[in-house]
Amino acid sequence: MPDREPAGSRRRLFRSFGDALRGIWNCVESERNMRIHLTACCYVVFFGCQLPLTRGEWAALVLAMALVTGAEAMNTAVEKLCDFAQKRHSLMIRVVKDAAAGAVLLCAVGAAVAGLIVFLRRELWQAAWGILTSPLALLGFVLSLGAALAFILLGPRGLRDRLERLWKK
Repeated sequence: MPDREPAGSRRRLFRSFGDALRGIWNCVESERNMRIHLTACCYVVFFGCQLPLTRGEWAALVLAMALVTGAEAMNTAVEKLCDFAQKRHSLMIRVVKDAAAGAVLLCAVGAAVAGLIVFLRRELWQAAWGILTSPLALLGFVLSLGAALAFILLGPRGLRDRLERLWKK
């Protein structure tokens, strides 16, 4: 029996999903900007749940989040490939990396505009006021901001290492 999996087999399909998930995780671990985008996605979902959004508004938000995080993953792939292919400074590599970063910026600006269109309404200010005037809700929100900042700055590995050191003390 051959070692290779037959083309189109379920195992091969599951393996490709595993490869994709590993690629996403590598981006999260290595790229601060990906962690910023994911954190923003969490807050978009949180505030979206506080508002009476339509299915179309949710669809726009989900597409915007997918566009930005997908663009960031592609940017990471381009940057890693460029770094691997060219060890020295190269004007052409800089142009390629700048164009990939510019694509992420364009997607992020578009997503921010879509978010403003969906979120800028009276109910958002009411939800924000509800958080600000409830000590427990405010504490939870401030703690979530602290956790988000730690996730962004330290990444999953840094957080795990710091927590392990705390538990050992």
